[in-house]
Amino acid sequence: MKIDGNNISMIRGDSKDLYIRCYDGGSHIPFEKGDTVYFTVKESPSKKEKILQKIVKDFQDGVAHIEIMPGDTKQMKFKRKYVYDVQVTFKSGRVNTIVPLSHFMVTEEVTHE
Repeated sequence: MKIDGNNISMIRGDSKDLYIRCYDGGSHIPFEKGDTVYFTVKESPSKKEKILQKIVKDFQDGVAHIEIMPGDTKQMKFKRKYVYDVQVTFKSGRVNTIVPLSHFMVTEEVTHE
């Protein structure tokens, strides 16, 4: 997996752990019980269908752990630029997109095991 800014490129069928932290003005704002973090991948922002979505409600040390498993990307097309973002619904009801629309590219694999 490669992360360039907010853009992610990973080999189809691989595993990857992402650790998401929230910052405001350079200060870390830890996630807490009652918050919900959404990691959503689509073909384009205008499409309703989600290609991949991970929802995190449990946090360790105020950090959201997003676990991408091999089956999550197995059906995705090679060399396709998908889009993703990360949105948080805080327990207060406030909603913030903490990673704006960015690219999520799936690259080819050689070993299909």
